[in-house]
Amino acid sequence: MIPRILVISGGVLNFLFGLFHIWLGWRIYPAKGLSPGSRGLMLAFDVGGTLLIFFIAYASAFCSREMLTTRIGRAVLILAAVLYLSRAAEELVWFSFTPAIFFCCILVGLIYTVLWFAPSGNKRPATTAAGH
Repeated sequence: MIPRILVISGGVLNFLFGLFHIWLGWRIYPAKGLSPGSRGLMLAFDVGGTLLIFFIAYASAFCSREMLTTRIGRAVLILAAVLYLSRAAEELVWFSFTPAIFFCCILVGLIYTVLWFAPSGNKRPATTAAGH
């Protein structure tokens, strides 16, 4: 029960982060002083990151059983953990430290790390798509 609550909570947080990144792209587009190449690169990374965040949000909120019990779901759990924990590290190394961003990333990264280490609940051996 607790893992399911955590994965759905992670989904809700990712949805909010996805909305934040839509707003962020809206702010990057008209920013003054950026070269066209830098603006394009920032927007491309924002769009890609936003799509990834919304994918994790969707998978967490609407496919929680699969996230917790399948190999692909567990791969998404570790992807989410690494994404957020690396972003927290980037806040320390490459950016002017913003406590809110750092601690939000640590929180979400830890949620997905805990979920990844939680027992998967899948007691049957994996089968192929054909059921063999």
